[in-house]
Amino acid sequence: MESARKVINTFLKTKYNPNDLKSELYKAGEAAKEEGWTFMDASFQLGGKARDEGLSPDEVEQVLRRAFSSEKRSSEREEVHQEAPAAAPAGQAPVVESMPKSTIISPLPTGMISMEQMLALGLDTQSMELLQNFKIDPEALSIPWPAADWRKDLAKLLEVAFEKDETIEFKISDTPTATAELVSNIVDRDDAIKKIMKSLDCQDGALICVNATKGGTDATDESWRYRYAVIDNPKMSLAKQLAYYKALNLPCAALVNTGANSVQAWVKIGAVDREEYDERIEFLFKTLDSQGFKIDSANKSPSFMARMPGVLRGGKQQYLIGTEQGAKNFKEWKEWVEYSLDGKPLIELASDSEEPPKKDASIIENMLRAGEFFLFQAPPKSGKSLALMDMALSICYGEDWFGNATSSNDVLFINFELTKSVFLNRLHLLGNKRGLNASTPKFGFLNLRGTALSPLETAQLIAKRIEGAKKLENHDYRVVVIDPISAVLHNPKSMRLTGSPHQILMQMIDTIIALTGCAVVTACNNDEYPYLQSRADSVISLSPVEGALNLFQINGSFREFPKMLARECSWIYPRFLV
Repeated sequence: MESARKVINTFLKTKYNPNDLKSELYKAGEAAKEEGWTFMDASFQLGGKARDEGLSPDEVEQVLRRAFSSEKRSSEREEVHQEAPAAAPAGQAPVVESMPKSTIISPLPTGMISMEQMLALGLDTQSMELLQNFKIDPEALSIPWPAADWRKDLAKLLEVAFEKDETIEFKISDTPTATAELVSNIVDRDDAIKKIMKSLDCQDGALICVNATKGGTDATDESWRYRYAVIDNPKMSLAKQLAYYKALNLPCAALVNTGANSVQAWVKIGAVDREEYDERIEFLFKTLDSQGFKIDSANKSPSFMARMPGVLRGGKQQYLIGTEQGAKNFKEWKEWVEYSLDGKPLIELASDSEEPPKKDASIIENMLRAGEFFLFQAPPKSGKSLALMDMALSICYGEDWFGNATSSNDVLFINFELTKSVFLNRLHLLGNKRGLNASTPKFGFLNLRGTALSPLETAQLIAKRIEGAKKLENHDYRVVVIDPISAVLHNPKSMRLTGSPHQILMQMIDTIIALTGCAVVTACNNDEYPYLQSRADSVISLSPVEGALNLFQINGSFREFPKMLARECSWIYPRFLV
């Protein structure tokens, strides 16, 4: 079978007749996806050739989108094929195939999770909080396509960032010397700019000095030397870099896609001399560092060479994403930082929302919504763990629990107490009693018994596993069940923590909800954690009925639902029955 790289090369070198062009483009598109190309890269290189040979832009996009989605469609077909049982021969009972095994998620080794590590969607805790605090629309983080006249992006940048009578320097990346040119000589050559930029295409791309190297005729000082600094962080995803630039309100003259794995921001420094430039750069870098955005110290130089838009870098476009974003100038931005960037919530106005927002989806009718904390309380050794497992299985199938309807959702059960074999045996015992197949793929579990993680590290691990399951395994967990909650405190890392155990546990629960949007469910003994009880959105308490064996009274109080009228239930192993 031909390698993906060979398929791509063959397509680029071969001229096809109109009848074969679409099918060959499709094959090349699939190979490009296998090689790790982005859709944008394939559209530019493979699509460009197909368009030159007669395919319309719409036809090219349609073919490549089919190629890039073929893997997903194939996996979907496999799932359907696995789920559809074969027809039984006449007179023979149909064969009932068991459902796929439950999802088992293994813990990371101790010490591998920290607040600085990447979590969901390439965004860590800090960057997600920044987006939420400053109400940045996630749509704003998508990297736009190059403009149709992207070869003119250098001229657009120069018009925004420099004066026409100033001199700039640029060079091909791997050459030692730069070429000096008047800005006007580039900006005014509109018709020839495409040819000029093509001559700079190369494997390593082209660079431009971020500040002018010679002032204009009216310059009275050397401020033109200290106008900008360029920042980026290639270790972050493109969307994450954009999240920082937008959420931190950086005074950007321009944003440039480097043609590799970063977005360079041209930050307005506006210093009058080197001393002021260094002071402002120090403030900029210190502020970004405090928010988790690390920058190479080489970027501090006023003669730093940044990526020049309008050229190809190894076949990929260096192009202008946008201009004039954020604060108007450095002084305005610095004031904004001092008044707003303290990590605390910002003032919001009731007028921001003309209508009340839609409430989160209901998980258990009149008991629990997504994003809420549910606490189940009962006496010691009364069957709390089995009750939580029973609840999880009910939610997976959309079956009633304690007489209340549930909506079918994926559930992630965090097991701190039982061995894997005991846990699965209990799950299958419940399934058999209820006539439900315990091997449902909607029930995932994470075994953390004996894992030494602090409560905060536990929250981060859970959030990372949920996001990974969503991106890689097509599971959308909406409920997290933690059993037992007290086990989180019983390891050396947790024991070294100072502060109230109740508050530490609540911080973990709030972090899971903030990072995932899931409902969090857990159980404890009656009156074991009064602080958790006061903070919970929903509380169900079971109290023994005096003189009656295995009979309990249920009481429920809820923040968002009417209080439950007291009723009785029986414990008939392994379930509570209303």
